Amino acid sequence: MTGTTVLGAAGGAALGLAVALALSPGALPRRIIGVDAARKLLRTARRSQLPARHERVRVIAWIVGGVAAAGITGWPVAGVAISATGIWLPWLLGSADVAEHRISVLAALGTWCRRMSDLLVGGGAPGLTAAVMAAAEAAPSEIERPVRRLAADLQLPQADRVAAFGAFADGVGDRSGDAVAAALALALAHQTPGVALVLRQLATSLEREVRARREVEADRAEARQSIAMLLLIQAGVFVLVALAPGFAETYRSFGGQLIMAALLAGSVAVLIWMRRIALGTPAPRFFGAER
Repeated sequence: MTGTTVLGAAGGAALGLAVALALSPGALPRRIIGVDAARKLLRTARRSQLPARHERVRVIAWIVGGVAAAGITGWPVAGVAISATGIWLPWLLGSADVAEHRISVLAALGTWCRRMSDLLVGGGAPGLTAAVMAAAEAAPSEIERPVRRLAADLQLPQADRVAAFGAFADGVGDRSGDAVAAALALALAHQTPGVALVLRQLATSLEREVRARREVEADRAEARQSIAMLLLIQAGVFVLVALAPGFAETYRSFGGQLIMAALLAGSVAVLIWMRRIALGTPAPRFFGAER
């Protein structure tokens, strides 16, 4: 009885923690996973989240489902696992969206560079600063914020141009964005001739990289399918075990719950590892404050 009480209390505390983290992601202690990791995790979660109201309804539904599963099966650990998995399911299965967002940013960056090159060649802008400002008015949505911020910074007479391009690189958040920002900063600082040609070459290079990354993502699709398949297999095994009286009774004990917790923790670790494989490791950055 004592073991069951402890398990119930632990399950309730874990579910409460899941509620807090799901509804207020900023409350996650950054010391647990590191400041940089927390920022990247929250940025990724925001990109894949539904509107706030729908997201909260989804989270509450999974928490209720976890509580119901714990009450029906007598497995507090199962309730916590179901709630946590459901809450973080968009993140676990969202590697394709993250990769597609990265590729879209690169494609938008190439379009922006080519647009500035056309402005310089066609006489629509007398210099690089004017081209940045003119191109910012119709910047692609994927990079609209960093481009508009760059244009605003370059308008300030006492602005640090290198810092402005560094902030732009941080807004893009990709090594290719660092290359573009560094090239533009050098061209502006040294008044390099032939800036239009440099921009055209950058656009061509970005277009090649976009094609290469799309090919890589096509190869990674199999790993993403494996994640979804593993989740389905785990759910099926869970249901079968719950329906088998002999197996289910064993897991209702304190020791059984500890074993289940260890097995589920291992499964979660595998899912996170597979997500990292499917997403890949971004190339290290070299320009900007967040490199």
